[in-house]
Amino acid sequence: MAGGTPLSGGAATLAAADRVLKVVEGATAIVAGVVIFVVMWVGVAEIFLRKAFNSPLYGQLDLIEQTMATYALLTVSYCWRQAGHIRVDLVIDMFRGRARFVVELATTLAALALITAIWPGIYHFFDNAWDIGDSTINTRWPTWPSKSVPVFAFALLWLRLVLEAIGFVRLIADPDATPIAVPDRHHPIEELIDDTAVPPAGGAGHRP
Repeated sequence: MAGGTPLSGGAATLAAADRVLKVVEGATAIVAGVVIFVVMWVGVAEIFLRKAFNSPLYGQLDLIEQTMATYALLTVSYCWRQAGHIRVDLVIDMFRGRARFVVELATTLAALALITAIWPGIYHFFDNAWDIGDSTINTRWPTWPSKSVPVFAFALLWLRLVLEAIGFVRLIADPDATPIAVPDRHHPIEELIDDTAVPPAGGAGHRP
């Protein structure tokens, strides 16, 4: 539903796919948040044990190395959907309407081409770790779980980019159509004003 008007045909299918992918992206963001929270406290415990008892926490460095990909890459698709990644908008912001969507589509296709090109190499690193039984130096933990995270994370990003490209193609065909599966990007100044606005007396603040 968009503005009370039911979507139909391809738009409804695109919206359904976008909703499913959003659920997966939200779950990955939660997992990454939990992992980095745990890693933070493991680091605190290691420092405390090392300073207070001269007994460093065994495997702490290996644990950090093994989980780094989780909170560094698992949220990349979520961040892309939120337009929270680093964007170079100086040129894009010069365009409006259909021209803007054409430029956005070009950048999305460039990102899609890059992910498509590097994904086989990412999978190769995981497959190699699985085949040879690669492990960490100190604890001898297998490294394939860690190396499987980029495989999943970039596959998820690839799906997001495909949906986004379809969404921009749809907007190029009809610039007045309801945006689906494309980032709802706000201007940085507008976001700053919204975040620092004083809530009205007698009620909570409202963001348009």
